[in-house]
Amino acid sequence: MTRALFVLALLAGGCATSSPAPISYGGGAQPARQPAAAAPIQRVEPPPQARPRAPEPAPDWADGEGTPLSAYALRPEDAQPFDPAALPRTHRVRAGESLYEIATLYQVPLRALIDQNRLEPPYALPPGRELELPPPRFHVVARGERFEEIAQRYSIDARSLALLNRMQAPYLVREGERIVLPAMAREAPSAPPAATPAPQQVAAAPVISSARFAWPLRGEVVGRFGPQADRQRLDGIEIAGLEGAQVQAAADGEIVYAGDDLPGYGFLVLVSHADNYVTAYGYNRRALVREGQRVRAGQAIAELGPRPDGRPRLLFQVRRGAEPLDPASVLAPR
Repeated sequence: MTRALFVLALLAGGCATSSPAPISYGGGAQPARQPAAAAPIQRVEPPPQARPRAPEPAPDWADGEGTPLSAYALRPEDAQPFDPAALPRTHRVRAGESLYEIATLYQVPLRALIDQNRLEPPYALPPGRELELPPPRFHVVARGERFEEIAQRYSIDARSLALLNRMQAPYLVREGERIVLPAMAREAPSAPPAATPAPQQVAAAPVISSARFAWPLRGEVVGRFGPQADRQRLDGIEIAGLEGAQVQAAADGEIVYAGDDLPGYGFLVLVSHADNYVTAYGYNRRALVREGQRVRAGQAIAELGPRPDGRPRLLFQVRRGAEPLDPASVLAPR
């Protein structure tokens, strides 16, 4: 999961100053040998005092005035501090550093880092250990290929892929250009050509597959997957509940992270499941599990806590590899 927290600071201010009239110094008096008539005194009018400016009205955000909010949006270099095409080959573990922090630092999937180094639970990292980072993978742009088509080909959100490659919208690519892919990205299998139905053939009833995950908390869904009204994006859902309620694992799996290293998210719990799925549970006040522990579907893994605004909420996310999925598409019907 990508770790990303966004702090917006709007600074506004203005001042008006007026400079005083310059001071003019006259020459020294000359010694007079003969008495002479005094020169007439000329009255010098001081320059008019500059009137203070009236304060300018505050920008009307409803009419689109002032600094556009896009100026405060996440920049690609903030999301990907390293050149994705030239990541370091190794990382030396520092004291107190967790596997989750290392994966977030280099923007590589946690599971890819575990597999690359053949780590075993509970993933203890002694200071000084040298970890191998997953090598970058590339896609070479074909003639006429669009960036959005590349993202769709590997089942990756286009904006996430653009941030990984430090690209700004519009996402323009040229033939032969190399696009960096997430370490665990896999090309989506192409759909087989549709067979021509035989005459008088009765169409088979559609097969409805069983849901993969159970609901982690009973409550109303108050935040849905996708773009939000404040121009942010929610890569999951938010479920309202009572503070202290038990948050349950959505499926059998293994705890790969349980901690509060990510400010603003309370205690965060990550569970790894079969078929490269990972579920995330945020805004908890306390974790009830530890890293490396195996859990069963429905097992209590955390106690619900409040968001930073004080409202009890569960942030629930589902990812397959590096790709965020809409939890509504894989949750059991209520």
